[in-house]
Amino acid sequence: MERIVLKIAYMVANGIPEKDATMAMIVAGRFTVGSVLEEQADLHPHDAIDHDQTSTKIDHEAAFEAGLELIIRGLATSTHCGDS
Repeated sequence: MERIVLKIAYMVANGIPEKDATMAMIVAGRFTVGSVLEEQADLHPHDAIDHDQTSTKIDHEAAFEAGLELIIRGLATSTHCGDS
């Protein structure tokens, strides 16, 4: 827990509102867990109900990186909130 508090403090010190920094940590954690679960599910395609869904291969690493980039870009815009 202390590591998360330090990460939030770092973001706040760099201009990100505390609420946004806290939510970013929650979102990043949930996104990571969800990505891992999806990747693991694809390791066992015979368990899938709809076998047509397993025919398309997903580059999980590329999808994770792209999603994380979107989260980071969204967080970067929060430093400009209230700068009117």
